[in-house]
Amino acid sequence: MASGDELEPSMKHVTLKIEGMHCTGCASRIRALLERTDGVKKASASFDAGEAQVLYDPELIAEEKMAAIVENAGYRVTERRPAS
Repeated sequence: MASGDELEPSMKHVTLKIEGMHCTGCASRIRALLERTDGVKKASASFDAGEAQVLYDPELIAEEKMAAIVENAGYRVTERRPAS
């Protein structure tokens, strides 16, 4: 990870596998939805990989809540795993 992305002590990183993205616009929408959520410091989403990577504060937001945000936008989260 680059020095600008160093984890703060309380931060966690998760990868969400997502079904239902049809284009890069879908990935951009997911990224924007996650990034404007309290507790999310940084998010990226990839249409090609079918996933989103999220840096978040688990004291402010749970992985289940992030998955619900993605699913409420019409996508399906099929897996959540700690990012390497």
